[in-house]
Amino acid sequence: MAELHIIGQISSAKYFQQPRLLCKWSFHTGSNWRVVSGITEGQTQECCDFYTNVPVWDHPIDIHYTTQTLQGSPKVLLQIFCRDNHSRVLFIAYGVCSVPLSPGFHSLECHTWKPIGDWKDRLKDKFLGVTLQLKSPSVLCNTQDRFELLTESMGSVNINLHILAKNFDKFGCNL
Repeated sequence: MAELHIIGQISSAKYFQQPRLLCKWSFHTGSNWRVVSGITEGQTQECCDFYTNVPVWDHPIDIHYTTQTLQGSPKVLLQIFCRDNHSRVLFIAYGVCSVPLSPGFHSLECHTWKPIGDWKDRLKDKFLGVTLQLKSPSVLCNTQDRFELLTESMGSVNINLHILAKNFDKFGCNL
């Protein structure tokens, strides 16, 4: 079996208008990938940096996978939330990023976006802070199902990963 070990952190966020952010994250793979150890989903702490407006989470990630194919390789799904002035936790954006399979250090910038609807939905978003959300965010990891979405760009999230790969060459995967 080929093995992929992902060690790193969800580092920080930038270009968001809201100062107090938190991030829910989850890793998604195809059916031929199995988790040997580690946690595939979690949530960062809420972070607020009023001086630089760059929330720093430095949330750790450590996942070990085995596989016999490259199909369905890991992707990380991010859901960004903020706390408003009334202490409500509001959804802000989604982001999806493919995990590199080549060994070494990788610094990823995951661009985020939010769904937009008709003019009524945009008014609710602007004045009430009620942003549209998907019923099943995991559908975003399948690239074929995202073409019908109307979206608006938001900020980006920095992810730093160290990738360890073993035995991919035995299965015809020359990384």
